[in-house]
Amino acid sequence: MAVVPGTPDYSGCWRFFVKRLQELSRQLVGHRYGAILFIFLTAAALTGIISVLFMWVFEFVLRHRLDFHRIGPWCWITTPLVFLMSAWLIRRFAPFAEGTGIPQVIFAAQQLTENSKKSLLPLVSVRTMAVKAATLLAVLWVGASTGREGPTVHIAACVFLGAVLLLRKLTKLNLDMRSAVIAGGAAGLAAAFNTPLAGVTFAIEELSGDYFSGIKDFVLMAIIVAGIAAKSLTGEYAYFGKLAAPSALPLSLILLVGVIGGALGAFFTTALIEGKRLLAPFRSGKIWFMLPLALSGLLLLFAWASPADVLGPGNQPAQKLVHGNYGDWAAGFPFWKMAATWVTYWAGGAGGIFAPCLSIGSAIGATLGHWLNIPVAGCAMIGMAAFLSGAIQAPITAFVIIFEMAGHHQMLLPIMLASLLAFMVARISGAKHFYQSLALEYEHVLK
Repeated sequence: MAVVPGTPDYSGCWRFFVKRLQELSRQLVGHRYGAILFIFLTAAALTGIISVLFMWVFEFVLRHRLDFHRIGPWCWITTPLVFLMSAWLIRRFAPFAEGTGIPQVIFAAQQLTENSKKSLLPLVSVRTMAVKAATLLAVLWVGASTGREGPTVHIAACVFLGAVLLLRKLTKLNLDMRSAVIAGGAAGLAAAFNTPLAGVTFAIEELSGDYFSGIKDFVLMAIIVAGIAAKSLTGEYAYFGKLAAPSALPLSLILLVGVIGGALGAFFTTALIEGKRLLAPFRSGKIWFMLPLALSGLLLLFAWASPADVLGPGNQPAQKLVHGNYGDWAAGFPFWKMAATWVTYWAGGAGGIFAPCLSIGSAIGATLGHWLNIPVAGCAMIGMAAFLSGAIQAPITAFVIIFEMAGHHQMLLPIMLASLLAFMVARISGAKHFYQSLALEYEHVLK
């Protein structure tokens, strides 16, 4: 087609662009590093999109929850039936979809090789992902005390690894599957909390921290002591100036919240592990179906008796506390929420503990602050970090998550100190590392 004189030749520009893009693609494929980078970035983009879509669906289901306020006494029928259906789907189609999903990702990240590929891929397969997402949303719909963060880590690892395996097949490149699992799991945590730095620390501390796990308490203590020493000389010094922040918290409160939060966090996850072990014979027997029915009934009983909402992830009670809205319900909330989360977890469905831990910790910190006549907003954030650190024994991940969500420079050292103290209390008490202990349950897959 002739080009009118004086007008730009857009077709020529387009042909030039396409030609350059084709040349770039050939160079990328021919360059191993560039090809691997392209594959991982493509998988990461897909993982981020899927994680956000899952978050939207989770929030939609949560807003339309079939609880006492919406359907009244019908809960006593719908909740047990849906719990039973979810447990059956997992048992029948994807046994590795049970629980939070982080132990499965940890075990795959540690053991997945070409030789173990056939045995371990079901831990992070597309089928496992689909069943996990469906069953989690189902039990959430009828009131499960669960979060989406741990399951998002599992789902993200499945998506990332699936995309990498597909692109590996197309490009014939030998890609490391363990790296794909670690990258996917870390990306899932970052997307779940919208905290990129926490994704990095989670990858180091939980998914690939064999060496670092043995020295992290010493490293953290060195950082904190150095920070306190510098702060004693410079005061509230910020590199780019001071930002608006919550009221300063006394050291005595930070120590108190760290110790109590760590002890209760360790107790919480120890009870989760031991309860699952004690109930194992009932889950494998002929009347296994009675367990989800009975435990879902207990969940409803706790929800009916509790003065606060213990169903769902617990975000709303935590939000009230971090905004300084303390109520008399907060003092008993941690124990009601722990009980609700225990029975949800033991019922054999899919679900996470990150969000319940944050809500429990916020109430612990806020209550201690209220009793000591200290503004509860900052205390709630300290409590979140302490309880989560004591529960999962990952202090760096805990304080980075809370700090990134809080966004206040002044809160960094208090959050770090409370997290480290809680971790040390959990270690001294002899509590098992929650995710690592559960990951060991999958050793039979390799036999």
